[in-house]
Amino acid sequence: MPFANIMKRTSYIAAAALLALALGLVGCANQQAQEPAEEEQTTSRSFMADMNQAAADLSEKMTAFTDAVAREDLVSMQTQADSAYAVINRISEIEAPEELGELKQKYVDGANQLKDAMSSYIDLYTEIDTATTRDPFDYDTYNDRISQIQAAYDAGIQTIKDADQSATEM
Repeated sequence: MPFANIMKRTSYIAAAALLALALGLVGCANQQAQEPAEEEQTTSRSFMADMNQAAADLSEKMTAFTDAVAREDLVSMQTQADSAYAVINRISEIEAPEELGELKQKYVDGANQLKDAMSSYIDLYTEIDTATTRDPFDYDTYNDRISQIQAAYDAGIQTIKDADQSATEM
């Protein structure tokens, strides 16, 4: 299936982006530690540590999702996506100090874009899987739909990369 190859390729991009996120967060946490207000330092470091752990967890879940896609295993795709969604929800719930609120929102936006792309892929694959002779899947739209899903996925990765860049500049 062509999308399985696309997802496999983009999983490497996602892993690299999430690794960059983790490294950027660590670097930002170290920079935040040098600020004069001790309480603010602790809050910022805690936020960055929590976000870093969530990014590592999301990377792991995205890899598992991509593996399920490569196997064309719809049940595993849904299970792995649900696990990734839980991490994405956790990212949204991490409390950020006021000065890092905008940065947090960038990560939340990127993670939600990835969530939407995974959901769209599962929807497409479900349509293919449940097609019947009486109600066949419209393969004429397949390439366009895959392109749209890939664009959403790439947008999520780019949003996370942009957040990483912002974290690095702090």
